[in-house]
Amino acid sequence: LNGYFKNTPPPLYDYNTADQKTGFTKEAAAAKNIVSTHPSNDVLKFDEHVLANIRETYRGARSFTEWAPNADPIGDIGQFQTIPLLATVDRRPIIVRKQLIEDKKNRLNLAANGKLLGCAMTGATFISDLELLELKHYAPTCDVCFQFVNHKDMTDFVPSLGYEVLKPGLQSTAATKCFEGEATVEARFADWQRGDRRFKGSGYQWHVDCALPNGIQELTCREISRMQDDIDLLDDSQKIYFKTKFELDGWFRQPDSDDDESSQKRRFRIYTEWPWTAVMSHDDDRSAIANGLSTSWNDIDSKFVPSNHHEMSLAHVEGPGYDQSEYRGHISLKSMNADKLSKGGIHPRLVSNLFHLIRNAPGSTHMVAVVDGQAQRSYNVMLMLLNTSISDLFKMYGKVFRNVGTLNDQDLIPISSMNPIDVNSSQPSMTLLELLRIRKIKIHMVPIITPSLVFEKTVCGGQYTFTPYLAARYSADYQVIMYIDGDTAMVESSNKRTLNEILYDRFFGQKSSKCAGHRMRLIEQYVKPEYNNNEAVLQCTQNLALDKKKWQY
Repeated sequence: LNGYFKNTPPPLYDYNTADQKTGFTKEAAAAKNIVSTHPSNDVLKFDEHVLANIRETYRGARSFTEWAPNADPIGDIGQFQTIPLLATVDRRPIIVRKQLIEDKKNRLNLAANGKLLGCAMTGATFISDLELLELKHYAPTCDVCFQFVNHKDMTDFVPSLGYEVLKPGLQSTAATKCFEGEATVEARFADWQRGDRRFKGSGYQWHVDCALPNGIQELTCREISRMQDDIDLLDDSQKIYFKTKFELDGWFRQPDSDDDESSQKRRFRIYTEWPWTAVMSHDDDRSAIANGLSTSWNDIDSKFVPSNHHEMSLAHVEGPGYDQSEYRGHISLKSMNADKLSKGGIHPRLVSNLFHLIRNAPGSTHMVAVVDGQAQRSYNVMLMLLNTSISDLFKMYGKVFRNVGTLNDQDLIPISSMNPIDVNSSQPSMTLLELLRIRKIKIHMVPIITPSLVFEKTVCGGQYTFTPYLAARYSADYQVIMYIDGDTAMVESSNKRTLNEILYDRFFGQKSSKCAGHRMRLIEQYVKPEYNNNEAVLQCTQNLALDKKKWQY
């Protein structure tokens, strides 16, 4: 495993599964007749594109370490395990704007107003033993590489640009040409985590953002994904992949020593590589994002600026959700084979929180991220909930949804109208699915790649991997994204405005601070175990919301 002595170091942690190769752009899905294993409807969507990315990551991604060129090797470089996690085309409008601004600043105009925007990607790599690492990083690089069937096709592809991958002492390798991008590395909360004793022995997820040069059609995300879709149809290319590299200083023990005092600092490199099938998203045409950018904060002609709160696309996001247990004295992802009653990644507060979102956030999307090892169980539980009647889910408070006219009007249903009723009183005869449909609320389930070591050795089941991925993957699909804890009930402070209106005024209204991001104060109230049921939690939330004296703490 010690790559220092090898020309081509093997992966320290290499995925290898027997999953069938899958293409997953919209066009490719239709052309290849992909059958969904998680059927969706007009309310529930399970993100099959992300699931396909995960399968391709397990199948073909790899990561390994080697000593930096000037390092004096000591100890075992294999003490740091590295694992490839989520990677995606970066669809953040702010990154598109950054590329366009830099292009104009350099007076190149190579991006052609977004049509020839260089592809941008982001990828996360787990590295074990954070407390043994210095947080300062060095020499980040990133590339997208194309492997061809012969050297002529390789040479003819974007002639005079890119570089050919060579092995030490050999003339050439497998007809592969790579194109280098501009790379940055981020480990935003690593310093906080390392200072917390609760996470001793944990690793961390390092993110590399990458942007290819503008002005080359073949290096746009749209074109790279098109080439990937056509690999099985044309006799020219064999493989496309995204790779990253950066250097860290780590503390290594002397051989045959158990004494931490004898550890010495050495620099080493972390390499990670993903097949393009693990990177491509549901929509890789970033020129469409460029064309929709706003020219000012209140530019309603932009697709990212709504003209009113009814038109605003809002997503409230929770997760990744998971169910855990102990196995051999260590925290572990709970086995769905051993626990047939586990709800997987569905949070116990989901039902009570949906109650409030149905009241005060009509027309929005609730995104639920779940670890991939419990995705099927989570999907099944979600289906069961959606097909459960309102009278069974909200025995005491379901009557607030009896007025179908109010429901269809997409107006606020005030929290003050929550009056408990007798169980035998008239209740709305509809399922949760039907109620969500009337209120135009959608559920979007997103599986998150979570290898066992990563779950056991990271904070909150890999939460720090999901949040950058959430931004990169979905920012272009919504005008406002709110990331909240799974046990957080979003309730309005008056009987006048929906959550949509509150957020619209914050971001787009005349009194907006014109900021791209906002923080909101949360009030946390402990719920005793004996009150841990839907009705008691709803009563607790109503009491808190209507008694402002309880807000002072």
